[in-house]
Amino acid sequence: MISKRTVLIIVAIVCVLWVLDIRGSRSFVSDKVRIGFLNFKDSLVSAYQRHFDQANTIARYQAQLEAYKRLQFSYADLNARNQSLALEVHDLASLQATLPTPLQTPDATASFATYTPPTCAPQPISPTLYTPPTYTLTRVYGFAKLNNPYELLLDVKTPYPQDKILGMVAFERVIGIVVQKEGRFIGLLHGDARASYSVMVKSGEKIYYGFVTNQNFKTYVNFLPAYAPVKPGDVVLTSGLDGIFSAGIFVGTIASVENHYTYKKALLNIEHLKSMLFYVTLVAQP
Repeated sequence: MISKRTVLIIVAIVCVLWVLDIRGSRSFVSDKVRIGFLNFKDSLVSAYQRHFDQANTIARYQAQLEAYKRLQFSYADLNARNQSLALEVHDLASLQATLPTPLQTPDATASFATYTPPTCAPQPISPTLYTPPTYTLTRVYGFAKLNNPYELLLDVKTPYPQDKILGMVAFERVIGIVVQKEGRFIGLLHGDARASYSVMVKSGEKIYYGFVTNQNFKTYVNFLPAYAPVKPGDVVLTSGLDGIFSAGIFVGTIASVENHYTYKKALLNIEHLKSMLFYVTLVAQP
């Protein structure tokens, strides 16, 4: 049977809760209880994880200790085998030292074995005979003139001689050359009359050489041999003979051919730039 004291305590608790509900403090009490419960749960989970992490760490260390012991046993076994092999080698060397030296029959050709006829030694090839070109990625930051879309301003950090002409490559093909003017590096695109360099045209199994020239904003392969059987579709590559480009960089294809008296002139089919030109690669021949 419940005593009067227990009943009074229960009634007091109910009254306190009733007063809290009247004052609107129920949510505050429930929030405190909820937060306390969550904190207790987090503490319990953290302690549980620390316990099992510690157990896993101990198990891992025990496995490493067992592996280390096995490694020690393997090392002791290998050391014993090494010592036994060393003793066998010593015994074999001692046995060989006690054997008599066999008689050797004189060989008539032995005196000529080390004879070397006099020859002219070839001169060593100097590794500096060929110096590969350098390729530098450079940013384009504008046009040299607003009314000329064929002159670009290039942000070149590397110093070059004033008369040095550089090659300009973008989108895996030649797009022009680079010259210096008034302390600035100016890129001359195909179409500018000053953009000229040496190329080779591959027609069949043969190669024919010419020069890229520009006239009326069109680009040509000029001064081809009159006997060269070049035709539309032939591939045009840089020749590497002008000190500007290295050999074998794609330029374009032949569009049409004009026959002159002593030479041929071919119109060059060049792809137009399909996107904005922000960076170009400079080719510098040594």
